[in-house]
Amino acid sequence: MKSAAETPRRNLTGAIVPALAAAAVAGAGALFLVINNGDFSGATAAPQGCILMNGAENIGGPFALIDENGTRVTQADFSEGPSLLYFGFTHCPDVCPTTMYTVAEAMAQPGGYDLQAVMISLDPARDTPAVMRAYVRTDGFPSGLVGLTGAEAQVNAVADEFKVVHSTAPIEGRPAGEYTVNHSSFLYVMDEHWRTRAIMPTQNATPATIAQCIAAGLEHVPQELARAG
Repeated sequence: MKSAAETPRRNLTGAIVPALAAAAVAGAGALFLVINNGDFSGATAAPQGCILMNGAENIGGPFALIDENGTRVTQADFSEGPSLLYFGFTHCPDVCPTTMYTVAEAMAQPGGYDLQAVMISLDPARDTPAVMRAYVRTDGFPSGLVGLTGAEAQVNAVADEFKVVHSTAPIEGRPAGEYTVNHSSFLYVMDEHWRTRAIMPTQNATPATIAQCIAAGLEHVPQELARAG
């Protein structure tokens, strides 16, 4: 098993990810809705930056990918409980591993929810199941983290469903062919029906705010579910 220090890393300009995160929010436009209706009784208040969802169909959707063991996986495989989804890649130098460490701490918060952590690779050319298998076992990452990859078209399809902004770019000063993946960085709180219940930008997120956003998303009853009840 590779430790965090042994996992492949590449240099990435620190300003890239925040800029892409802003672009993702702008691109999603009205799809990102700050809740002002629905059932709030007994619900945890959302921390700053936590976006709760009315109309879960706007963000997210079905997928078919391959896990770190080479097994075909779809959204139906996460029907036993809520999940926390992230899009990244194993050569990510800082944002992705930092997010995984922070998520692990958030999931360990007293009284927190038991979620399945999931990371979908945005670099399927390099992130084979074997590479993902080593990565998800990095010390300090969430226990039981599932790593998903697949064909480029499959990855792009699910990234589009979640409004993930991503692109490859050469690394200055490195040999031709070496590249990084610039991408927006959000955590998606999914319920057992694979509906998006909350979205949290990872920039400046702490274990406490992530845990609070998870609770707010899962405890809030979206408008369409309140009507159905």
